Amino acid sequence: MIGKEFIGRESESVVLKIKFEEVRRFAEAIGIPFDGEVPATYVGTLLQANIPGFELTNPGIIHGEQKITYHRPLSVGDSITYKRCIKDVYERTSKLGKMIFVVLVTSGYDLAGGELVFSSSSTIITPVKGDVNEERV
Repeated sequence: MIGKEFIGRESESVVLKIKFEEVRRFAEAIGIPFDGEVPATYVGTLLQANIPGFELTNPGIIHGEQKITYHRPLSVGDSITYKRCIKDVYERTSKLGKMIFVVLVTSGYDLAGGELVFSSSSTIITPVKGDVNEERV
């Protein structure tokens, strides 16, 4: 079970070069014309930064919220370094039973200059394993 003891855990940094073909395929997959610019939601694909000991494999996981803040545009050819961190873990009870909310923050920096390029916050919702109403989720 995921608890408050996970707050503050973070991944190792991941270095990534933004590649033309990957951005083009992403734009195509989400149904927008590719004009050479990196779509705003592209950073949602940056999932390689694994947090040690943290794995969400329960059935019924929901992606609850996503916020992305850009401090400058991300461009094809940019080299960035990013990492993920667990910012918060909390529990709520709904008509479907107990749910755990995990807030993940991803921060991306320009590899050359070290400036913050983007930050992203996403909330993942998972049913509490063994909860009475788990089969409904």
